[in-house]
Amino acid sequence: MKAAVFKGNGILSVEEVQTPKIRYPDEVLVRVKAASICGSDLHILSVPPGQRGDPGTIMGHEFVAEIVKTGEAVTQFPVGMRVVIEPNIRCGICPECRSGRENLCRNAQNMGQWRDGGFAEYCVVPQGQLHAVPKGIPDRVAALAEPLACVMNGMMRANPMPHEKVMVFGAGAIGLIFIKLLKCFGVMNVAVCEMDQNRQREAIKCGADHVLNPAEVSVSDWMTEHWGEYCDLAVDAVGAGAVLEQAVDIMKCGGRILVFGQNMTQRSTIRPGDINQKELTVYATLSTKNSFPPALELMKHPALKLEDIISHEICLTDIEKGIGMMRRKEATKIIVYPE
Repeated sequence: MKAAVFKGNGILSVEEVQTPKIRYPDEVLVRVKAASICGSDLHILSVPPGQRGDPGTIMGHEFVAEIVKTGEAVTQFPVGMRVVIEPNIRCGICPECRSGRENLCRNAQNMGQWRDGGFAEYCVVPQGQLHAVPKGIPDRVAALAEPLACVMNGMMRANPMPHEKVMVFGAGAIGLIFIKLLKCFGVMNVAVCEMDQNRQREAIKCGADHVLNPAEVSVSDWMTEHWGEYCDLAVDAVGAGAVLEQAVDIMKCGGRILVFGQNMTQRSTIRPGDINQKELTVYATLSTKNSFPPALELMKHPALKLEDIISHEICLTDIEKGIGMMRRKEATKIIVYPE
């Protein structure tokens, strides 16, 4: 079968590899119908890498598939069912798993990073990672279930309220999903910090009430002039070091910061006193935690229109071109088809 294999040192290669086989009774063999390129994939392919990826691994962790074969212990997922995959396979026995923080499992096998993922024609997945796709959701949208579930995990932690003023840093795919969910949650005042003009337009299209270019205006001055106060909640959907510093500066007393973007090469310099004096709460969110079911339920709602963030659709053989487009910010979200 064809698969996009991480070779190390920023190299992704589409190659012919052996089709995987079921090895354990609780596994299923799925035919990938659609996958999407994530910002995490760009971090893995950066030099030096911003996230871990093991050479020899088939990349891709956001995908929808159809079950074509099941192990003998699989009972709830029949052949022919469409499923989305929760890519972080937890061990269930480490202290984090036993304390209810399975998304922080220290022994997790992350599909697309160090266990083969969905940039391929076929993939083998444990049944515990599967979620049935509701009828009526097209493959191109279902492929976005994983990022939507990750954002939902953050939303459930930050608990935004309709009357609050929220600033979202970054209008890439994740930032746009945050904007859409904030509006679905009824938040009346959503502003976005984004320097790229194309992404600014996408932010407005997805429901942002205001878009600011932090290279051209003072964010704190803008907030004072337009809102009369600083923000209640700031969402870091970028992961660059300077963003967290700026978020601390623009928070009102008692405000909340949600850190979503992850790049292990970045650092921030923050004065602890700035957090103390405002009594700020800083949340972090990683992966998904019981958030796939609500994400799939939301996908059925016509108001979400998650397809708005899809900018391109390509074949697997063109995935390197897609990666390049995302690096150059010429694409927002790219759907990849294995055939």
